Amino acid sequence: MFKFLKTIGMLAFSILLVTGCSGPGEIHEYSVSDLEFSLEGPLFAGPNSEQAEISIDIADALGDAYVEGMRISDARLKSATVLPNDSLGFDQVNAFVVSFASDNEDISMQEAAVKNPLEEGAAQASLNVAPDAELGEIMEEGKVYVVLDADLAEDYWDGNRDFKLNFTLELTIK
Repeated sequence: MFKFLKTIGMLAFSILLVTGCSGPGEIHEYSVSDLEFSLEGPLFAGPNSEQAEISIDIADALGDAYVEGMRISDARLKSATVLPNDSLGFDQVNAFVVSFASDNEDISMQEAAVKNPLEEGAAQASLNVAPDAELGEIMEEGKVYVVLDADLAEDYWDGNRDFKLNFTLELTIK
């Protein structure tokens, strides 16, 4: 019994030591403005997706605060806003979803924000952020795909629908 308790004690101490030494990291905001999405027609009622690629370079983001070896240990979406980028505004748009993905097939795409339903006559859509969306592994990859889903109320045959996305991430850097 004593040997079992000693083993448990050593394990608990090891876990405490590892978590205590890792530290919380520094939190930095990273914003992207006017990321353009063009949903190419014909478009059909229901979800229609488009993706844009961004690069997360923490050396550029941190500037003089960057030290070799720093990495993104966690990332959370803080805010996301969709703006119309064509003359139709949000006409016939029911909802938006923003997700993040990477080329690493071992890391799942994460749905990070949603607005459903859109307010009628809105000039912009401030999305509700999913607080449990863990984006750290995706952001650490460097090349990130931002996916915008627009749920349309009816088919749209007359061309494309264009939107812009502004968002802010909270990056934890270690």
